[in-house]
Amino acid sequence: MTTSQRFNLHLPGLLEVLAGSLYSTPKVGIRELIQNAHDSCVRRQIEGESRFYRPAITITSDEQRGVLTIRDNGHGLTADEIEEYLATIGRSYTAQLKSDLAIFSPDEAAELIGQFGFGFLSAFLLADEVTLVTRSLHAGPGEALRWHSSGGEYYQVEPATRHDVGTTVELRVKPSAAFVFDEELLVETIQLYADLLAVPIFVNDDPAPANLMTPPWNDPQPAQAIVNYIRRAFQESQPLCIVQLHDQEIDLGGDSLVVPLKGFLFVPPSSVASVREYGDLKVFIRRMFICERERKLLPRWARFVWGAIDCPYLQPTASRESIHEDDIFAAVRRALESQLGAALQRIADQEPETWRRIVWGHTDVITGWAVRDDAFFERVANIVTFRTSAGPMTLPEYLAQTGHTLYFLTRHIGALQEQLLAEGHDAPVIDAHWFAVKPFLEKYAAWHEGIGLVQMDGQVKHLLRPVAPAPFSRLLVYYQEQGIAAEVVAFKPADVPALMVYPSEVELIMETRQALDKDELPGELAGLVTDYLDSYADAEEVELQGRLYLNASCALIQQLAKAPPDQPVLEATLGLIYQVARLFSGRALTAADAALAFRQAVSALEVLISS
Repeated sequence: MTTSQRFNLHLPGLLEVLAGSLYSTPKVGIRELIQNAHDSCVRRQIEGESRFYRPAITITSDEQRGVLTIRDNGHGLTADEIEEYLATIGRSYTAQLKSDLAIFSPDEAAELIGQFGFGFLSAFLLADEVTLVTRSLHAGPGEALRWHSSGGEYYQVEPATRHDVGTTVELRVKPSAAFVFDEELLVETIQLYADLLAVPIFVNDDPAPANLMTPPWNDPQPAQAIVNYIRRAFQESQPLCIVQLHDQEIDLGGDSLVVPLKGFLFVPPSSVASVREYGDLKVFIRRMFICERERKLLPRWARFVWGAIDCPYLQPTASRESIHEDDIFAAVRRALESQLGAALQRIADQEPETWRRIVWGHTDVITGWAVRDDAFFERVANIVTFRTSAGPMTLPEYLAQTGHTLYFLTRHIGALQEQLLAEGHDAPVIDAHWFAVKPFLEKYAAWHEGIGLVQMDGQVKHLLRPVAPAPFSRLLVYYQEQGIAAEVVAFKPADVPALMVYPSEVELIMETRQALDKDELPGELAGLVTDYLDSYADAEEVELQGRLYLNASCALIQQLAKAPPDQPVLEATLGLIYQVARLFSGRALTAADAALAFRQAVSALEVLISS
């Protein structure tokens, strides 16, 4: 025979779950109690005397008594409501009222915040005893009820006296929640969770409400109000641009949804050059704060963007500290991406100075995420600005100077030599030392037919024109005898007599060899490194020392090729050219190599001076 049994609820165990798992901080107890007081005030406006009614919430901390008090002049509770909602876990009067109003009074329903029916239990995150005195709007004069619980299996309800309608919750504060007695921290907590609630919240004896009350986007002058709020909530006084949000219709594939969306996005002056940056998006639902630094609601590429949004369609989790990632979540994200993308495009087209400041403040983040997001790449590919040797340029501006080739450097060291070569061909060089720039350029070239890429570090041979070596054979013989790989080419500018060019991997190879020789690498890593070096085993040692390219276009080289065989002067000059080219190459030299280069250069100068 099958029988039905009731669940037995062990309240202390449930409170332990709430404290240890559901909520991240005891501060949410303040939030939940404010939410209950707020909804009680809204309920009184809906059901009662809204014409002369002035809702208010007062929070008082008494450290000497160890008590925190939250008082409202809202609707209050009847005995049946205490039994049915306050003492029944999982049932919420606010949720019920919201459901009842949803069809006939959706605007009033939207003002209510509560949802799940166990927020009041969060009071026990702050207190080991909770006392509630409440008088319902429908009760007789002075008729009230007192509810008391110590967090155990039982609670007590008894008649009480209260002259005004509303509810007072008194918490006997735990030592672990003593932060509530620090008025500054208490006000910060109120402003975090309830800054935008329309009901004023007063703290202790302060006659001014602690909360802002009016969302900046609802202010009669929203532009200035948003700037003030950014200063207050984000500690940022100079946003580069602000995008005010609005409701947007989203196509759901055959159907559509109008997403109610309020708030703003803004771009701060600068960001951290890191793909781990997540921006700072504060999320509100019906003016109640839910979370900040929401990482997924903004499009991935918008990590340089901050802001605050309020959308009543978003669904909070049970803890009300994050948002369910459902279809509505995706629709809001699409709306944010659409509005932000359109705003940035408008700024790029109509406010070039503002766009320049945005790009310069956030170039690294913008390029990094454009490489990973095709839609964002298409949006910014032609308007993002890159650092070049001729100043900041967009890629279309750059290609207008170079034809159809992108010349870039991936390192700072040695940049001067490659920059000189490129500019000798009337081509500025793009600074691609930030890891995302090279992939961005490669993606740009792949998406635009006919655009070539030349990496100046390691590929400068693209700018060196071979010439017949015979007229310069005497010079080449000298370098060959010195064990120096040398070649004669022609390049611009003609004033430069020679360049030293190294294989792109030479520095890594040399550093790795030194680490192995000094036994500085652990066994497993040493084995991997040895395999890496074996792949370059065929590279001649002379090539790792670099190759000297003599410039046949240089008048000095031409003169030396025709000079009489005055060996000391000729050799001193060629030796000096070699050492200057080494130092000018920008490749890292050891202290010993640098000292040797300077000694040989000085010796060559001494020969030339004495001749």
